[in-house]
Formats: sequence, structure tokens, C-alpha cells
Amino acid sequence: MCFSATASFGSAALLLVGGALCTTHTIKNDKTYLLLAITPLLFALQQASEGAVWIGHNENLMSLTTASSILFLFFALFFWLTWIPIVAYSLETKKWKRILFIILIIIGFIFGLYLWIPVLLETGPRHLIKTSICGHSLCYIMSDDNLFSIKAGHVIYSSLGFLFLLSSNIIFRKFWALVMLLGVITYFTQREAWVSTWCFFAAISTLWIYFLLKKDHKLKLKKQAP
Repeated sequence: MCFSATASFGSAALLLVGGALCTTHTIKNDKTYLLLAITPLLFALQQASEGAVWIGHNENLMSLTTASSILFLFFALFFWLTWIPIVAYSLETKKWKRILFIILIIIGFIFGLYLWIPVLLETGPRHLIKTSICGHSLCYIMSDDNLFSIKAGHVIYSSLGFLFLLSSNIIFRKFWALVMLLGVITYFTQREAWVSTWCFFAAISTLWIYFLLKKDHKLKLKKQAP
């Protein structure tokens, strides 16, 4: 998380519990939602990686800070751009939207690699210059390039995110609408630490998935009742 190592590891632990509940519920009742259900577990890994970033920064362990930052940014810049449209595709029933999400998976994969590979290689355009503290949050300062400015990259990233709202699945759409709303709010209130802050709030938002799934299951049981 963007405030401290304790908060990061605490949120990771909470997400592990929430993810376990989601996954167990889904396996028992409706495996259609399995990819969505394990999403909190994946966010837990990202939050734990940022906890390691905090430890590295606070203890002045540059190798730990760098390695943990690269792992955190793997999720932030590449993984979610690919995973979220995969989840949307797995829940989609309309043919043209399934085709759209396949296209978005490909675009997310390519654009995500473009964003993250320079970070991994620690050289070239858009590589990570340093990880520092901006106010009370972590910020990942990256170089600019001639193709896309950092601001343009944010616009493209967010635009892809808004397209996922075209999903026909109401549970996914409710969850993702909350994530995007929080993304907009954090962009205008925590712009320097936007990546870290939005990832934290998006992670916490996944806990809502459990309650959405529980509510949906109860409604289905009522409909089936004589």
C-alpha cells in the first residue's frame, strides 16, 4: 500500500482471506466466476510486493527496493492490463463482446509489455529511475520517451480500463465500475503516487466481489424456490 509496510502486508493478508472466501464460494456454487474470484489473491501478491518496497526503502536496501518495485510494476503496468480483459472474456456471453475482449487482451498484453519491459531491463525509454516517497506515499519515477509521454500513457491505460465496462456481466461490471471510479478520484487527488494509490484501492475493491457473489447466489436460490 502507499502508506507503510505494515499497511501493505496487512492489506495483503486481508486480501488472502477475502480471496480464499471468494474462491471457496465459487467452487461450491458457480465455477463460472472462478477467475474473478481468485483476483483478490493476485492483488494480495502485489500488495505484499509493495510491502517489500517499503522495507527496502526504509532500510536503504537498494537491491530489495529495485527488485520489489519491478515486481509491483509488473502487476501495475502489465499484468492487470491482460488479466482483467481475460476475466471479462470468461464471463461474457455475447459473441461480439467476446471478440472485443480478445482484442483487448492482445492490446493489453502488447501495451503492458511496452510499459513494463524497460522497467525490467532498467534501461531505455520508460525505465524506472527511482522509487521514492511523495508525501506519505510511494511513487515510482520513470523516464519519458518520444512515443508516449507519461501523461499520454496514463490516458491510454485508463481508456483501456473504461472499455472493460462494456462487459455484459453485472457482477463484473459493478466491481470494475468501482475500480475505475476510485482510479479517477486518486488521479486527481494523488497524481504523483497514482500508480501505488490506485492499485491499493483497486485491491481493496476486490473484497466486494465476495458480497456480490453471495448476493447473486441468494437471488438465484430464491428464483429456484417453489
